[in-house]
Amino acid sequence: MKVVIAAGGTGGHLYPGIAIARELLAEKGNEVLFVGTLLGIESRVLPQEGLPVRFITAGRLKGMKITSIARTLVSLPVSLAQALNLLGTERPDVVIGVGGYASGPVGAAAWLRGVPLVIVEPNSYAGLANRLLGRIAKKVVLSFPAEDRQNFFPQRKKVTVGPLVRRGIEAGDRTDALRRFNLDPGKFTLFVMGGSGGAHAINMAMKDAANLLKNVPLLQVLHQTGEKDVDTVLKGYQDAGVPAAVLPYITDMAGAYAAADLVVSRSGATTVAELAVCGKQAVLIPYPHAADNHQEFNARSLAGRGNAEVIVQKDLTPELLSTLIQARVSAGSKGAAPLPATAAQEIVRFCKDHV
Repeated sequence: MKVVIAAGGTGGHLYPGIAIARELLAEKGNEVLFVGTLLGIESRVLPQEGLPVRFITAGRLKGMKITSIARTLVSLPVSLAQALNLLGTERPDVVIGVGGYASGPVGAAAWLRGVPLVIVEPNSYAGLANRLLGRIAKKVVLSFPAEDRQNFFPQRKKVTVGPLVRRGIEAGDRTDALRRFNLDPGKFTLFVMGGSGGAHAINMAMKDAANLLKNVPLLQVLHQTGEKDVDTVLKGYQDAGVPAAVLPYITDMAGAYAAADLVVSRSGATTVAELAVCGKQAVLIPYPHAADNHQEFNARSLAGRGNAEVIVQKDLTPELLSTLIQARVSAGSKGAAPLPATAAQEIVRFCKDHV
């Protein structure tokens, strides 16, 4: 089975696509090709992952200035023509659209060429491309059971499969991870992150909260800052005397989750799915400029299961953040009930059903 996956722009669209690709490639005889744009992170991440990718011209519509929207609309016929040509050359058995810049043109091209289209929506509120394509898709796969926020998809096409995560994310070894991060196995570990590039607002709030947390003797911090804030954040912990491992980027996310007793983070689709599968308690600070405010919807969904506290960014202060962290430390490392990581397997089965 040959599958084209249209995904990218942000990690919330790309990493679920990678999870599906890994599941497909685990079976002999399957082929995968990603389609993205040079504008998104797929141009950097997919070559590093060793996954094949082709690029088309496509731009954003949501959240952009009028001049950028106009350029995107003018380029749509070119994007569609490129996608039609690519599918004509590659002749896939199935196209999977996970959202992002390229997903719209590739999904439309699949419909025009009569290629079965499966839409995968990793967020609790679908993006524009998936909302439109869901009406012509064979199947719409949801990760969040949010019927009230996904009611623009035809009911007969929808199926909810749960969190979509990369293989092995829940299988990290806590003892080994704490050793490699040079952390104390006897302490409560707070894992802070803001996505692959970090989140400046979270970084600065934690730096300032360090002075309020210095008298919590059981606390230690593992913090992924991104490149820009690493020195500033490290100095903040050092000045406050809070034990911390501060890194610009963490490749071993399975180990980081295994080490964590509590996670402070943004609430992109991938992060929320991984937290649910790893059974981690979290303080979530949604990115306020995410399209359609989907990060807050994601965060509220996890909070509804009792797994998270939510702070909207306009309310984020070092005092509030430190209060929530201290409350969790006092309560101890009570993990949440993990959800099964079987979504990618279900999606592969849906693809087979339509070949």
